[in-house]
Amino acid sequence: MSPGTLTAAFLITQFVLLLIVYLGIVALRYGENTLSRFSDNPRPATRNLPSLVLGFALITLACLAFSQDFVQLSKPVFGDITFPALARDDAFLIVFLLDVVGAGLLMGITGGSKDSPFSAVLFALPALSIFLREDPSRFLFYTGLAVILFLLFRGSRAVGKAVLENPRLQLSFQVVTLGCLALSTLVGYATRPMPGL
Repeated sequence: MSPGTLTAAFLITQFVLLLIVYLGIVALRYGENTLSRFSDNPRPATRNLPSLVLGFALITLACLAFSQDFVQLSKPVFGDITFPALARDDAFLIVFLLDVVGAGLLMGITGGSKDSPFSAVLFALPALSIFLREDPSRFLFYTGLAVILFLLFRGSRAVGKAVLENPRLQLSFQVVTLGCLALSTLVGYATRPMPGL
């Protein structure tokens, strides 16, 4: 599989992963609004998460969109205009590190590794790195970092306790977990080695 194709696959994967996270947050926010006396006064557990995910999305998607392989794909459209570009390996490293750390923090904010609906995101990332042909040493690094974050956030924080009372916790858990399973399966299938290619 060509580097440009892998970068395009990662860009799509990142978009879908961020969409899964956003849908999980929306489910939690909906549940928090039903617990709250005023619907415009959500509990602190998810109040700032949509804007953080949007900022995170812009940074990670920009890293992939401005990687050398992807910028090369846009040459026929933009001609002589040159864009700054990251090396593919650097772009992938930055995005996977941000993803693992971001998923760990999101898990910590929303109930810890035991109760957060976002633990599945943390565990899907190392598998996605294999499917997207990351170096084995990087895969092991991402896995080790995921384990450390999982253990670091194993207890519920005070702000995460609002998540446990949320009537939509199970919905969020199901959306995120099944979404991560579907995404991992799809990316694994799409990037499998093909005989003769």
